[in-house]
Amino acid sequence: MTNPEISVQVPVRNGGAMFRTTLKCLAAQDTRGFPWELVVADDGSAVRVEREFASELAAFPGNAGVRVVRLEGPGNRPLARNEALKAGTAPVALLMDADLQFGPDLLFKHMMTRRAMRASFLMGSRINAHSPDATPWQKWFDSRAMGNSPPGVFPWKYFITGNLSVDSGMLLGAGGFDPAIDRYGGEDVEAGLRLWKAGAVFHWTPDISVLHMDHVTPRRHSEKMVEYGATGLKYTLAKHPEAAGLLGSRWIEPLFRPPLTPGVLLMRLSCTLALRPGVYRAVLSFMEKRGTPRSGFTYLSVAACLMGLSGRDFRT
Repeated sequence: MTNPEISVQVPVRNGGAMFRTTLKCLAAQDTRGFPWELVVADDGSAVRVEREFASELAAFPGNAGVRVVRLEGPGNRPLARNEALKAGTAPVALLMDADLQFGPDLLFKHMMTRRAMRASFLMGSRINAHSPDATPWQKWFDSRAMGNSPPGVFPWKYFITGNLSVDSGMLLGAGGFDPAIDRYGGEDVEAGLRLWKAGAVFHWTPDISVLHMDHVTPRRHSEKMVEYGATGLKYTLAKHPEAAGLLGSRWIEPLFRPPLTPGVLLMRLSCTLALRPGVYRAVLSFMEKRGTPRSGFTYLSVAACLMGLSGRDFRT
């Protein structure tokens, strides 16, 4: 494919049925004729992507080039994204995940909205509560980050891949994604911070949406947040002093460390109790059964990050 206008880039490791659905949605894209490409970063899948998904990859239309880059090893999502970025040949990259479902106009909407807004970085919504039996947890999750915010500029801390189109050259120029964040979460936020420091402006448009098929439970999310706090969040705070306070990280600093306000002091005292594993397990069990109040989910998410950051884990 010569001169594609947008490069769809998807890292995947043992994608299974959900990735098959994502590929079928991509093959059905109606771009009104403009050329595009798909770059799959096979992040060490047990069965190579070209073999497991041969029929889906062969079904792509003539205006879509398809290539697969292979990485060996235990998996490194930031590195996989970087390899896809380097392999892409379009000026725009749509950074997606391997567990999404969407309509045939996704690429067209990204390109038209980018042009209308003159946006270098454009993020659409990723919806978890998309089924009639959506749980209170999924509905809460969709309200996080930009959530129900109206279209507009958004801050670097909400720079999340999955439904995000970017200026490929600007992202590569800022260093791409940091492969040192090789556990769950945070490589996109850390990249967003570096881009923001370089002058990038991020635009949010919730009307461009995808459905997230990975039905993460509160317990599984809690486990992921502990991992994120202990790895990606800790690394980002050490690498970028200006990120101090991200996700409430100032609340677990020594009690009287400045800058100190009554609110910060109260939160640090509260964290002494709230981050006890026994307290966390009790709240988690209660929220799994009741699903209310919504503030309980906020506690579970933030407290799990802070537990990981401070070297604790609710499972022990």
